[in-house]
Amino acid sequence: MGKRNSKKHDLTTFEGRMQPAEEQWLIRQSHPQIDRHEYFNLRIAKQGYHKAGAHSAAKMCKYAKDSILKKGACYKNKFYGISSHRCLQCSPVLQFCNLSCKFCWRLIPEVKEGWLKMPPSFEWDSPEFIADALIAEQKRIMSGFLGNEKADASLAKEAMEPNQVALSLIGEPAMYPHLGKLLEIFHKKKMTTFLVTNGTFPKALERLKPLPTQLYISLIAPDEKTHAYVAQQSENAEKLIWKNYLSSLDFLKKAGEKTRTVLRMTLTRGLNDNNLPGYAELIKRAMPHYVEVKSMVYVGGARNSSRGLQLSDMLSVPEIEAIAEQLSDLTGYIVVDTHAPSRVTLLARDKNCAAKRFLCKTK
Repeated sequence: MGKRNSKKHDLTTFEGRMQPAEEQWLIRQSHPQIDRHEYFNLRIAKQGYHKAGAHSAAKMCKYAKDSILKKGACYKNKFYGISSHRCLQCSPVLQFCNLSCKFCWRLIPEVKEGWLKMPPSFEWDSPEFIADALIAEQKRIMSGFLGNEKADASLAKEAMEPNQVALSLIGEPAMYPHLGKLLEIFHKKKMTTFLVTNGTFPKALERLKPLPTQLYISLIAPDEKTHAYVAQQSENAEKLIWKNYLSSLDFLKKAGEKTRTVLRMTLTRGLNDNNLPGYAELIKRAMPHYVEVKSMVYVGGARNSSRGLQLSDMLSVPEIEAIAEQLSDLTGYIVVDTHAPSRVTLLARDKNCAAKRFLCKTK
């Protein structure tokens, strides 16, 4: 396993380079929280997270389990051909995020359950250590299916050798200063990588070498005001956040020349499911290869009473499909497929993107 800790990094640097002052400010805005390290660790363990070092974690995906038990596969399998049972769902930034999205089902800044405040100086684990530790944890997680009479024996064996990494589990992965190197290590292990970011750290995205196999940016609002409300940000903070978000959309358009790009929409009734023309303009600005139109899911943190959400705020599959059709009319994108269990519909930029959406043969 790789050496655990890299040298201490002051947050004025990022992969050895000076960070722009505004990016330092954004990172330091990770919401203040009473020091609850022990409580936080207990909570994530109870929720099934397997820590890998100081700030990374893996967790079994419901669909990885379902796949091995022959109960179905995830939308990434249906849309892109990813093998659900071989997908490593993880994050290199377990306890830090600069947004507090109302619909997020993960831990966010709330009473007793909160993101830990990022200190001015933080000792990051090395990317080599993180990659090895995450894979080791995934193998430990999936080993429980070996010998399980209900499991498909061949799939259980394959699950011990993950070939896909989804950096989207919890936290904001772009805050990890060695993200590019981590991607490189996974690629050298012949693993595909899906990176999901909230799009508020454009400079971090620009520094990625290599780019992930598929780069996602979350699309949670059609305009600045709605974004501030959904992400629970102050007016002053949102000005910089929205500016950076638009810069990330511009980067996504450029990145599309080198890798696959996606905008992932998470819609909540009455919160951010209006102003479809506004969403369409952002889609046309970023010109991703794909757009995922998804309903929020009323689970985990989304059920916290302080969010003001309820079960009926989830959009039905027909509603998601109808919104996707409207976005298709507004953007020229093509409706390609729907994964009903996840309440998500896929749009492709054109027929060529639709035809090339599969990374590998589905299984």
